[in-house]
Amino acid sequence: MKIKNVILVLCTSLTFCSCSDWLDVSPNNQVDGEDLFNSGSGYRIALNGIYKQMSSQNLWGEELTWGMADVLGQQYTKSNLGSTDSKYWQACQYKYTDKTLEPVIQSIWSTAYNAIANCNELIKNIEAADPSIFQGKTLEQDLIHGEALALRAMLHFEVLRLFAPSVAADDGKKYVPYYATFPSVSEPYLTVKEVLAKIEKDLEEARGLVQTYDNQEGYKLLMTKAYRFEGGDLVTDMFYASRGFRMSYIAITALQARVFSYAGESKKAYDAASEVINYTDDNGEKMFTFTANASFNTNPKMKDDLIFALSNSKEVELFKAWDNRDEDGGMVSIDYDDYTEILDENANDRRWNETGGMMEIHSDYDWYCVISKKYMDDASYTDLDKRIIPVIRLSEMHYIRGEYLAETDPVAGTAELETVAQARGCTAGIFSYISTLAEYKIAVLKDARKEFLGEGQLYYFYKRYNILPNSKANFIFPLPDNEMVY
Repeated sequence: MKIKNVILVLCTSLTFCSCSDWLDVSPNNQVDGEDLFNSGSGYRIALNGIYKQMSSQNLWGEELTWGMADVLGQQYTKSNLGSTDSKYWQACQYKYTDKTLEPVIQSIWSTAYNAIANCNELIKNIEAADPSIFQGKTLEQDLIHGEALALRAMLHFEVLRLFAPSVAADDGKKYVPYYATFPSVSEPYLTVKEVLAKIEKDLEEARGLVQTYDNQEGYKLLMTKAYRFEGGDLVTDMFYASRGFRMSYIAITALQARVFSYAGESKKAYDAASEVINYTDDNGEKMFTFTANASFNTNPKMKDDLIFALSNSKEVELFKAWDNRDEDGGMVSIDYDDYTEILDENANDRRWNETGGMMEIHSDYDWYCVISKKYMDDASYTDLDKRIIPVIRLSEMHYIRGEYLAETDPVAGTAELETVAQARGCTAGIFSYISTLAEYKIAVLKDARKEFLGEGQLYYFYKRYNILPNSKANFIFPLPDNEMVY
C-alpha cells in the first residue's frame, strides 16, 4: 500500500471565527507540510482538516453511520433501498464484490488511510516542535498531539472492524496495516490482536496528553450539556470551544471502553465506561445525563447525552439523496409493519415513536413506511442540530457495563439496560425476564436497534457477538483491488 499525503490549508482565520465556522471552514489551496507546520496556527489547521475528512461522506458523514453501516446492520427494509443496482440494495445482502459496492469500499479504505497519513504528519512535526510557536504553549501542543493520536487510533479501529474478523471469529491471520510513521510507503499487515494492541497504546498516550487541559478546574465547564457543542461565549479563542466535537479526555476514555469491549477485555471496558458515566463537572454533578423525553421531537439526535460527535454542515443534503419521501417513501426507511412489530414491544419508547418521538410515518397511497428524524431538514431544528453526527453516546457505556456484570450476574447487568430504556420512556421492568448472558446480549441488540438508528453501531454489535448467518463472509470487507491511497 502506498500513501500520498496532502495537507489542506484553510483560508479562514481560526482564532476569530465562530465555533461552527471553525468546524466547517473549507480548503482554499494546498501547501507543503513544512510551511504549514512553521506556526502554531498551522497545526490547528491540520487538525481541523482531519476532523473534516472524518465527517465526509465516505466516513462518518454517511457510510459509517446512517449509510453503509446501518444497511449492513439490517436497520432498513431491503425492498425500500431502491433498485437492484443500488449500492445499498447490494450491501444489505453483503454482496461486497458487486460493481456498485466495490467503489464504496475502496473509498472508505482510502479516505480512512489518507486521514491517518494526515494524523501521522501532524504527529511527526508536533513531537519536534518548539512549544513557543503555540498560543497556548505546551498546553496547546499536548492537546493537539493527543487529539491526533486518538484520531489515528479511531480511524484504524474502524478499518479493523470492517476489514478484519471480530475477536470472537479471529483466525490469527494478518488483515490490515497500522500506519504510525510519516512518510511511509508500506507497512506490514498485522493480526487483529496486534492492531488492537497498537490502538490501545495510542489511546492511552493520547489520554495522558489531553487530560491536563480537559480536567483542570474551570475548563470542565466546556464539556457540560450547555456548552459541549457550542460554548463560544466562554472562551475568546474559538479553538478551545465545543469540546464535544473534539477528542477530549472523556471522549478518548469512552472510545477506550468501546475498543476494550470489542477486544473482549470486559473488565477494562467496564472500568473505562464507569469512568465516563461517573465523570463529574466542577460542581460534582454528573457530566452526562440522558436527553429529556419531552425534547425528542425537536432534538432527535439526543445530543444532551452525546459524548463525542462530528460536524458536517452538508449532512442534511447527504441524507436527502436517500430520503425520497415525495417519491418512493424513503430509501433508508422501515416498512410500517416492521416498525409496528417493534413498537408493540413497548409503545412508550420515544426512540421508536412518532408522537413526540424520533420517527416520522410517511404514507404513499396505501403504502406506509417510517423514517428516522435524525437527519431530516426540519424547520424546527437548529443549524447545530442539523450538522451534528453522533459518534459515541452515554447509552453505549451502560451497555458495556451491563455486559461485564451480566457475565457473572445477569440481574445486575439488566439494571444497566433498564437505565437506558427507562431514560427513553420505556416501562420499568421490561428486561426482568433476563437470567443469562445470552439473553442479555439479545436484549441489547433489540434495544440498540432503536438507540443507534442512523448511527451505524448495530452492525458492530452483531459482529462482536458473531451471530449473523454465514457470519465470517458477511462480516469482513474484501481488501480493495487497488490499495493505494491518494
